[in-house]
Amino acid sequence: MAAKDYYQILGVSRDATDEEIKKAYRELARKYHPDLHPGDREMEARFKEINEAYSVLSDPKKRREYDMVGRVTFEPGVGGPYETGFDFRNFGFGGFEDLFGEIFGARPRRRAAVKGPDLEYPLEIDFLQAVKGAEVNITIRRPTGTETLKVKIPPGVKDGSRVRVAGKGETGFFGGPPGDLYIVTRVRPHPYFRRVGNDIYIDLPITIKEAVAGATVRVPTIDGFTTIRIPPGVQGGQKLRIRSKGVPSPGGGPRGDQYVVLHIAVPKNVDERSKKLIEEFEKINPYEPRKGLW
Repeated sequence: MAAKDYYQILGVSRDATDEEIKKAYRELARKYHPDLHPGDREMEARFKEINEAYSVLSDPKKRREYDMVGRVTFEPGVGGPYETGFDFRNFGFGGFEDLFGEIFGARPRRRAAVKGPDLEYPLEIDFLQAVKGAEVNITIRRPTGTETLKVKIPPGVKDGSRVRVAGKGETGFFGGPPGDLYIVTRVRPHPYFRRVGNDIYIDLPITIKEAVAGATVRVPTIDGFTTIRIPPGVQGGQKLRIRSKGVPSPGGGPRGDQYVVLHIAVPKNVDERSKKLIEEFEKINPYEPRKGLW
């Protein structure tokens, strides 16, 4: 992940004075404070980012470290209400209430608890995991450390589905509850299954004999192999349905079906005797496959 540009966040140049940084912070804090935008998660996230930037650039030691390496390693135990090493008591304003009294022109009222921002975590899973469900381990990286979670992916998710993990988002503000974590699924394609809604499709090559005379053949499903009966005289592109072998519905509804799409495979190398037999077959069974098409 790219390092944040704290100067850009506050809208100041890299050679800004302490007073210019403080002034920029006051203006932004007044604009984005959560009390002025109740329930607006975007404003809450922006306010948190502004405080994070100011906590670094207002501290000479942290600012020097940031200017040298582009990041700051915060000391344990220094974290303020936004878990970024941000401590209102270090600003020379006489504490949290004096700071916001100076920003808003009055001593603030008691802060209402605000739920923390939600997080998104992109997760790539294979086709069968998406269809049948799975348990996977993921690692969430936060400012104060990493956390490994075992997440249950329900059956039937698709590409772009959002799986909610309650209470595993960012820390709340002013004693509020944490936000939620949303797993955004990215499903890898399968070698031969494809999904349309809750139905599954598979292409099945069959021989000329199987198409003409019919046959019983084995086909794969997401639950393993099964057998189907190909009726005599099928056409290329014809679909056969296998009921309830599709994708389970995430909401508990009926399961989809599987469709077998038939493709008549013609041998590439045919000897002269076989060609004569085919010609004889057409003489005995004359038909016009293009009749009536145009």
